[in-house]
Parts: sequence; C-alpha cells; structure tokens
Amino acid sequence: MARSKNRNITIKIIAVFFAVILWTYVMSDVNPKITKEIENIKVELVNLDALQISGITLMEPKEVTVKVKLSGRRKELIDITADDIIAQADLSGYKEGSHRVDIEVRTHDSRIEIEDYYPKQVVFKFDKIVQKQKHVILRLTGKEGIGYSAGKGVVKPSTVYIKGPRTWVNSVTNVIAYVNLNNSTEDIITSVPLKAVNDRGKEVEGVIKEPKIVDVKIPILKVKDVPIKPQITGTPLIGYEIINVISEPNHVKIRGPEEIIKDIKEIETEPVSADYVAKSISKITPLILPDGIEVVDGNDSVNVKVEIEKKVEKTLEFNIDDIDFTNLDTELEIDKDKSDKKLTVTVTAVESIINALTKNDIKISANLDNLKEGVHNVDIKIKKPSKVGIVKLNPKIFKIYLKKKTDENLTL
Repeated sequence: MARSKNRNITIKIIAVFFAVILWTYVMSDVNPKITKEIENIKVELVNLDALQISGITLMEPKEVTVKVKLSGRRKELIDITADDIIAQADLSGYKEGSHRVDIEVRTHDSRIEIEDYYPKQVVFKFDKIVQKQKHVILRLTGKEGIGYSAGKGVVKPSTVYIKGPRTWVNSVTNVIAYVNLNNSTEDIITSVPLKAVNDRGKEVEGVIKEPKIVDVKIPILKVKDVPIKPQITGTPLIGYEIINVISEPNHVKIRGPEEIIKDIKEIETEPVSADYVAKSISKITPLILPDGIEVVDGNDSVNVKVEIEKKVEKTLEFNIDDIDFTNLDTELEIDKDKSDKKLTVTVTAVESIINALTKNDIKISANLDNLKEGVHNVDIKIKKPSKVGIVKLNPKIFKIYLKKKTDENLTL
C-alpha cells in the first residue's frame, strides 16, 4: 500500500516537471520576451505651481522628451504606447539659476520592465520673478498737418512697472508709447498700449506692464520761420571796432499757439558782451523765447559771432587835378601855378576796410560860387565811405588863384 502511494507521488512530480517544461516551451514560442524602444515621450513637469508661489519661474526648457527601452512578453508589450509610460521631473524646491534635475520613468503595467531611458537628467534654468519701474518714452510716428508741429507730449502715468523673469526684465531698455500723428492740425488726446523693447528695438515678450495702457496728450502747434536778432552790449577796447555781427543760423523755426506766434517778427538772443574786447567773439548763446513758444528742432541756442578789428590810419595824397571845383565863373580859370598843388587826407577805419581803400574811394570838392578874380582860401569838402573816418586834412584851407581866361581859353 505504501509502496503504491509513493509511486503515485513520483508520477505527479514528473508530470508537473514536464508540464513546466512544456509551458516554458509554449510561452517561448508563442509569447516570447522582447524589447521595445519608444521615443518622444513627454516628461511631465511636476510642482510648477509651487515654483511660481515661491517667486521662481521656469525659463527653459519648457518641454522635455525622453527615449525609453522596455522589455516584457510580446503579448503585453506589443500594444504599449507613449501614453502608457509615465515620465516626470519634480521641480519643487529649486532656486534661481541652472540646475540638473532627475527624470523618473515608470509604466502602469508591472509586467513591463524599464531597461533604460535617455536622458536621465536635464538641466533646467530658473529665474526669479522681479519687478522694475521704468519711465515711459513717447514715440511719434507719421506727420503733422502742413504748417504744424507736434509739441512736447504728456504721458500719464509717466512711469510704469514691468514684471517678469529677471533675465527678461533686465533686457528691457525702454517702455514705449507709440502715437501716430496722422496729419493732425489739432491737439491729440488718446490712450495707447505700451511696448517693452530691448536695446535692438525688439519687443520683449512675457513681460507684464502695469498698467498696460497709458493716456497721452500731444499739443499740435502752429509753425513759423523768423529771423534771429543777436543782442550785443558794451564797447570794444579803444582802437577796436565791431565790423559785423552774425547769427548761425540766422533764422529759426518756432512753434506755439497761433494767437501768440502770429505777432512774433523776430527772436532775440541773450546779450553778448563785447565790452573791452580786442578780438572777435564766437559764443553759443540761448534764444529768448516768449512764453508758450519753443524751437521746433529743440535747439534753442545759436552761435553768435562778433567780428572785431583793430582801427588803423592811412594817408592819401591828392593833387589839384583830383579836386572837383564846382560853380566856377565861366570867365575865370584856376591858375594852377599860383595855387596850392597838393593836399593829404588821413583817414581811419578797421584794417580790412583800410587795406582795400584807394584814392578813388575818396571824392574831394570845393565850391567856388561867387568867387572873383584873385586869391581865395576855399573849404575842402570830402565824400567818403560811411565806415571811414577823417583824422586830418592838410591843408585845411586850400588856396587857389583865379584869373580871367585868355582869349584862347575863352574860345575853347
């Protein structure tokens, strides 16, 4: 009996052994173990909200994918897709800067093994959320109506806050409000959105402006072109003289309310002193602008040149033939042998005038009206250029001898 029982147990063990071998064979042949690679599996970025609460934001990369190698039985593995694989990167607790973060990968099916995946770590860049105050710059586009010019605009508020990642906020060089003039002839009152731009003029995306919109008022003013009148005070050093005053430029384009600008005929400069000066002056001098008036190009100063030269003397010699004798009795003539034959005129002026002056520029005359035969002392009259002065006339009285014309001269 016992012997029969032991025999049954042995048979059962042998049967189980062969059953396992047979199952292994069938499984290896019908449902073998295989490997599979899946690419572009999106990594879930965990705890981004916690990062934002701590004042940190993720800069890059915004998206990460991994490549995973799986192994398992063909039946379980054949239908596995990227959606069945969980890839995560926990971003909680990181501070500003670049940090290497582990990637964790798993599957929903415990029968599937993760043999390998790449990358296992990714470098993430984190930035601190910061806020900065910036002045708003007004930029005008387009043109005003003909004969008008845009005055200084007013922006409200004139300063705004920009907020965002430190890298982006620090790249903002200007916050600009753009307004199109659109051929306006009247004041512009409008509201416009702001643009935050970098040093290349490109808009910086992702930066929050607070407020986003500002109010703008731009006066549109009447334009007028008027001459500039330099004001000179004082007197140069003795022996020197102002010969010319120049303003560079000599005209200025101004703008202002029509009721003010219509009565403006010229714009004066602030006084330039030439007191006790012995050489030419060149000085940048502000213009005196009436209230409400401004220069269109914003340059409210001009270069005033005061040309100063030394005064010198020059003596010119004339003979009796150079004198224009007027109103001489037709029966008389001048006896040149018995009359004064020469006179000299000493004149004074600045060097440039004296150097160019000749006898032809001086006209000498004497009036012989009602003079009879005999010796006479006559007054000499001199006609000269306006900027030339007479220092000395020698002789002051010119002696002439009048005689009756001979028969021969009478005939002539």
